[in-house]
Amino acid sequence: MKWLAALALGAIVGFLVPLIFGGEAGFWLHSWTKFGTIRPLEGSPGLLFSIPLFLGSAVAFRLFFNWHSS
Repeated sequence: MKWLAALALGAIVGFLVPLIFGGEAGFWLHSWTKFGTIRPLEGSPGLLFSIPLFLGSAVAFRLFFNWHSS
């Protein structure tokens, strides 16, 4: 897997997981998971982006699919 594809999948995961867990009103911003979570658009209600989740999942996708293809 190329880095660009891994980063794209990581960005999708970085946006979707905080939204699945309730966005701003849910548990995501009221526990330890708020560390590294930003609001990319201040006027947007509930849109969150988790930087640690983005980077971690991108690296995990890259490692897994490179290992799996060899």
